Amino acid sequence: MISEKQFYFLSYLLECLLGTAIGYFLYKIHPIVGAWSLFSIILVLSPDRKDAMNLAVNRIKANLIGAVVGLIIFWVHPINLFMVSLGIALTMIACELLKLQAANRTAMISVLIITLHEPGQHFWDVALERAGGVFAGCIIGVVLTYIFHVILQSSRFFKIKKT
Repeated sequence: MISEKQFYFLSYLLECLLGTAIGYFLYKIHPIVGAWSLFSIILVLSPDRKDAMNLAVNRIKANLIGAVVGLIIFWVHPINLFMVSLGIALTMIACELLKLQAANRTAMISVLIITLHEPGQHFWDVALERAGGVFAGCIIGVVLTYIFHVILQSSRFFKIKKT
């Protein structure tokens, strides 16, 4: 029999490893989408078993806010320091208005993922692929959160010694 703390640590570890494996599989199929989905998967997952689903959903909302702001910024003007800073500021304001302050960093990372790119690449294509990767990673992260925090941890399959 394992302790409750050990069980939750091991389930979070397994959740992260499974998320990494899924993201890596996507990366092998489509490197840009897969790479950014890997980041989003890990950002969405949470070791906190009490509010895991709420945190995952809030992080998904934040990721999507950041992706939308990043795409808008990308569309409005070529990316430079001012535009990236504007994207960060708009994202923070949106998160504040939508009461997603706890997931603010996740949203800002999403803006950076969308707006920063390698020189010589087709900017708009890269932005859309990255937004797709963020979205895919969010979906995978929330599914894993649901499986590990709602279904698995509420099942009676495991014997856990309460600490």
